[in-house]
Amino acid sequence: MTRKTTLEDIARAAGVSLATVDRVVNRRGGVSARAEARVLEWCVKLDLDRRMPRAHLRLLRIGILMPSPANPFFEALRDSFQALDPVAREMSMRCHIHHLAPREASATARRVRDLAQDYDGLIICSPDHPEVSAAVDEALARIPVVTIVNDLPSSGRIAYVGPDNLRMGRVAAELMGRFIGPAGGEVLILLGMRLFAGHRQRGIGFRRVMETRFPACRVLDPLESEEDDSRAAQVVARALGHHPDVRGIYNTTWGNRGIMAELRARSRAGEVVLVTHELTRIRRKMLGAGEIDAVLDQNPALEARRALDIIAGHFNRAAPGAPAEGETPFDIVLSESCAPL
Repeated sequence: MTRKTTLEDIARAAGVSLATVDRVVNRRGGVSARAEARVLEWCVKLDLDRRMPRAHLRLLRIGILMPSPANPFFEALRDSFQALDPVAREMSMRCHIHHLAPREASATARRVRDLAQDYDGLIICSPDHPEVSAAVDEALARIPVVTIVNDLPSSGRIAYVGPDNLRMGRVAAELMGRFIGPAGGEVLILLGMRLFAGHRQRGIGFRRVMETRFPACRVLDPLESEEDDSRAAQVVARALGHHPDVRGIYNTTWGNRGIMAELRARSRAGEVVLVTHELTRIRRKMLGAGEIDAVLDQNPALEARRALDIIAGHFNRAAPGAPAEGETPFDIVLSESCAPL
């Protein structure tokens, strides 16, 4: 006859006191998040014969630090986290959203350090800057940190959640080269911010494929829009002034309205191939009008859920079967595959 697991077995395996195990198993509270996670881990490993309802565990506070929702993508990401409130409550977690200024690295690093003192875990979308990565490394000494959408590859974050941006750039180049055709021509890359590792990776992947697969196309030096429509219009206007025969534009992020305004002013809307990212309401209209040729669309709702699951998994609170892998898929959207408004 197989002996049933006891609370003493759990205490020995987890390296905690019997009283701590009793508090976790019988939902009495007063246990640190780290000790609680350790107890829950061994309850699962040793198959403790009793139900462990997550909803009655100590409430974990999760801080989310991300850019302003002035950018439609970050608005969608914010809304996705807010829509997950019922899911978070089931795991006895609560998310609190804070916003950062992408160009203020020192301020962002200070914010990470401050939030690490107040929260049980952090989910961060931030430009890739050494100061921010160092702050994340410090935070990891006491809490888990997950990066989302844009990675901090030099930090020790427990996971990155989001698409493979290098591959997205390569796919964008495949589309661009085929749309332009064998005649080739000059192609402009517009990055949002070089500080965003994801934007840099998209540009790198794009250039590699264009140079190897489509040598008739000449990729110009990347420009930077600073995630601003008016600046996107200005830098594209200057580029078109120097290179009036540009055949294609790859915009890695926000700023398509400004780009399109300049193309319309030159009567080149629909003539210059435009490949970009994120299917917003405005970009859907531009696809339908033939002004955008393709959109590579990631899924902020899936990214938010995956990040929350990974944080929950760190504390042994994730739903059964929740994926631990952070990479998320992306879609290629063309005018004919885009549902009308």
